[in-house]
Amino acid sequence: MAHPTRSVPPPSVPTLARFPADKRSDASLVAGAAAGEREALAVIWDRYSGLVRGVLYGALGPDTSLEDLVQEVFLGLLQGAARIQDGGALRGYLASMAARQAALEIRKRKIRRWVGLSPSGELPERALERVDFEHREVLRALHRVLDKLSTRRRMAFVLRHVQGLEMLETAQALGVSESTVRRELESAREFLLKAREPALQEFLSRREGLWP
Repeated sequence: MAHPTRSVPPPSVPTLARFPADKRSDASLVAGAAAGEREALAVIWDRYSGLVRGVLYGALGPDTSLEDLVQEVFLGLLQGAARIQDGGALRGYLASMAARQAALEIRKRKIRRWVGLSPSGELPERALERVDFEHREVLRALHRVLDKLSTRRRMAFVLRHVQGLEMLETAQALGVSESTVRRELESAREFLLKAREPALQEFLSRREGLWP
């Protein structure tokens, strides 16, 4: 009597777990962005859009065009990803792009004010509605003072003390030496401390370790 043949299932082939996108290195993400990989671009956005937005906000204050400027920075990344030689320095690269975008916008605003195409530049109320009273007053004071600084000095302060970049990263973002950044920060410090802005002075007095 013949025994019925039993089908033997094929040996299982182990599947490789997909490497989590949010764990990819910056260098890998830059390479992916250069190849037009949407997932890489999405991860870069999730990882660094806050930094870019913070640099622009710190330099320009609340503004209705802020999100458009953030997107301009990432559009620049998309167009220039293939030219980035050190993908591991993506954070500094984006900070540098945001600083240049902010500097360009500052120059545009100055020109608009000179020719009378815009108001005095007071911070819009709507953009500050969700900020508590103390912080709102500090932000108003800070941007009134920053608006009087040179663009490079202003950006040095924002990158180093608002966004917390290291001194070397700040220098690289601005395209200057560390010693130049230190001089700019010291000048910004002296200017801020001399400003007749009570809300700002109280805020700075609580941050003794801020400088340089």
